[in-house]
Amino acid sequence: MGKAITTLEVDGQSIEVTSPNKLLYPDEKISKGELVDYYRDVAGFMVPHLTGRPLTLHCFPSGIAARGYFQKAAQEHFPAYVHRLAVASHSGETVYAVADNAAALVFLASQNCLVFHPCNVLRDRLDRPDLVIIDLDPSDDDFAKVRHGARLLRDLLPALGLVPFVKTTGSRGLHVVAPIHRELDCDGVSEFARKVAQYLVATDPMRFTMDINKKKRGDRVFVDYLRNGQAQTVVAPYSARAIPCAPVAVPIGWDELDDPELDARRWHIRNVRERLRDLGDPWRDIHQHARSLADAGETLASL
Repeated sequence: MGKAITTLEVDGQSIEVTSPNKLLYPDEKISKGELVDYYRDVAGFMVPHLTGRPLTLHCFPSGIAARGYFQKAAQEHFPAYVHRLAVASHSGETVYAVADNAAALVFLASQNCLVFHPCNVLRDRLDRPDLVIIDLDPSDDDFAKVRHGARLLRDLLPALGLVPFVKTTGSRGLHVVAPIHRELDCDGVSEFARKVAQYLVATDPMRFTMDINKKKRGDRVFVDYLRNGQAQTVVAPYSARAIPCAPVAVPIGWDELDDPELDARRWHIRNVRERLRDLGDPWRDIHQHARSLADAGETLASL
């Protein structure tokens, strides 16, 4: 018998999905075909957050029960509608895949990519981030500490002239981000984020830490500012995660922090589409709220 193949039509492109019945999330009986269908259905919400950005792909050819791998370089067999972007580094040059359209997103999912990690830079200025990112990563399952940290950032960032947004990570924590004018390089944005993290830790050192050493964190929340460095990535809005139940990283409204049922894995690939139908994407106009990080840095220094 030949290998099972399903063909999808996406934006005028025919995409062959081999082994659509292969279980990628075995406990939940979520197949490769179901995952590809998920990305096809959310592409209209997700692609705007990927367009123009170098992508690191987290692939699991045998499902999450086996070891996956990270893939930065676009493969030669990728079709032309999966755009390429050459990025220079200390070790040479890497040609990344870019998902500028729904067909590209669906094709990459058909290649066993479960998780999409874009950079916070765009193709026209690869050294100038358009987002500053703070990752609140808990050391235990006490989500109340993560909520508290997000609320502190919600209050601090507007005081610095920035407009904060928040999303669940689909894993354990929350990402708080602010759109910014592309006036500082990655080092400058990372340094600003480091000072924000320092401020948060100084505000409540019993709950928060900047210690990279996991053993030294205890039960504190790691305030990770390192997502802003050169070639660093963060999980994309509406990307699935490679952990049981197929949770999804989901942008939320600030009022949703008060929901007692909220946690980082509240939504998964089988229930997030209903949310999108009802509410749309809370981040759909995020970049219209970009502000000057240079000005924010001066204000932060005075606090």
